[in-house]
Amino acid sequence: MSRSKLSDSLKHAVKTLSDEKIKAVVYVRRPAEFYALKRFGIVREYPFISAVGIECASDKIEPLLLSPAVEYVTACARVSALSDDAQGSGVFVNAAGLTGRSARLAVMDTGVSPHLDFCLPENRLIEFKDFVGTCDVFYDDNGHGTFVAGVAAGNGLTSGKKYAGIAPDAEIIGVKVIGNDGEGGAFNVLDGMQWLLDNRERLGVRVCCMSFGSTPTDVNDPLRRGAETLIRNGIAVVAASGNGGGNTLKSPAISPEVISVGAVDDQSRVAEFTSKGVVRGIRKPEIYARGVNVVSTLAGACYGQMTGTSVAAPYVAGACCLLYEKYGDVPPRRVKEMLLRSSIPNGSGELVLNI
Repeated sequence: MSRSKLSDSLKHAVKTLSDEKIKAVVYVRRPAEFYALKRFGIVREYPFISAVGIECASDKIEPLLLSPAVEYVTACARVSALSDDAQGSGVFVNAAGLTGRSARLAVMDTGVSPHLDFCLPENRLIEFKDFVGTCDVFYDDNGHGTFVAGVAAGNGLTSGKKYAGIAPDAEIIGVKVIGNDGEGGAFNVLDGMQWLLDNRERLGVRVCCMSFGSTPTDVNDPLRRGAETLIRNGIAVVAASGNGGGNTLKSPAISPEVISVGAVDDQSRVAEFTSKGVVRGIRKPEIYARGVNVVSTLAGACYGQMTGTSVAAPYVAGACCLLYEKYGDVPPRRVKEMLLRSSIPNGSGELVLNI
């Protein structure tokens, strides 16, 4: 039996949770052969990364590794929204005159509330998909996703344009993958990624903002693989780097292909809480944006304040929408290159979004 197919995080879970059911992501070489086994509790299917989600007793994990249909088994990590409440204010400025019109942004988060800044004078909330509950209309029972959407694409109507987002005419697709407590599981996020990929032509999504993160399981981390699959299929993925400081990069921001975003204050100084690191020789995060004492849309209210890398990420996601408005159908790799080339180094040499 080869335990090399098993991630270290899952080895630990098998050892410590001997009497409990375990959730895991299984990468499969031959899906039909694997499904024929019928004894590993398949609860999700993710063909876009050739994987399934399972829930089974811990003593079933090692027998699973004997199947030649199994490539690798890794843990199903917890996912958290990456922000902290704070006091302050912020004004978003788009000096280039672009508004994100004709660009569609997917906000994968706690949901999106039908705030007036998204709905008037025209409704820009296009479609909502709920992977936590069963609601088919826009809602946000936490508020984090609504705030993120406002930073990227709020039009500032309620504030007389004072708190307009980066791309105030961009259209919004809401994908709820995180619960009202700001927490979720990798299964929900992978469900959301699979849905975006399956519906990418119908939805016309060009940018996906992921202001959440999980501790990377290993090099085969499923959120990383999922994000990279979206990118290779024409969707630019922008992700918050994490709020742990030091070498604590979160997934999917850890991917070399993802645009990972750190936070700076209004003086372009890097926030101490920003997670940093080096992945395959690439310094992460690659780009920074305002993430301290920012004002944006709230669910059930006008505006509120928030701090975190999850606040910085939608600045960059909004900027991606502007680039798609200006340049049309360009690959995500090219969008990332343009962002980095146009950013401005701060006093410590970190690239800061130039908007």
